[in-house]
Amino acid sequence: PESLLCNSITFLAIDQMNRACDGTDPNRLDTRIKNTLASLNLKAAERAIDLADASSALSHVRFGLQFVGDTGWSLCYEICLRLHEAACLANYLNSSPDEVLKHFEEIINHATKFEDKIKANCIMIKSSASGNIKGAINSAFIILNQLGESFPSVATPEDIQNAIAS
Repeated sequence: PESLLCNSITFLAIDQMNRACDGTDPNRLDTRIKNTLASLNLKAAERAIDLADASSALSHVRFGLQFVGDTGWSLCYEICLRLHEAACLANYLNSSPDEVLKHFEEIINHATKFEDKIKANCIMIKSSASGNIKGAINSAFIILNQLGESFPSVATPEDIQNAIAS
């Protein structure tokens, strides 16, 4: 119960800070304050996702992204990456495939390492599977291939038998 109270108070405090800053030009804030507020909103968004509260998660992501601004990828890469990952996941949970795609593309265009793209790729595969299972499977094979796992384009009974035996 005590951790639940702390979580509730933390959410309330972050919400109050967001309300106080809403409508304020983020450029007027000190960079350290913006980064702290973005980080707090990231934690709140991730916690909201854990609680299956996509709406709250999206609100925290929106504020977090406002605080990192246009220079987020260069100044606070990890926070920006995780905010966009949270946005992908929350929009997936909220059944908003266009928004999933928007944040997925942001990650693909700015992530500097393949490993930083894996989570977004997994969410994108899940999101596209509901409307295009064949496309989702092909995307999964492409990612697995990039990870060093190869699959024949057409599996013969011999391929299947060899895979089971190994």
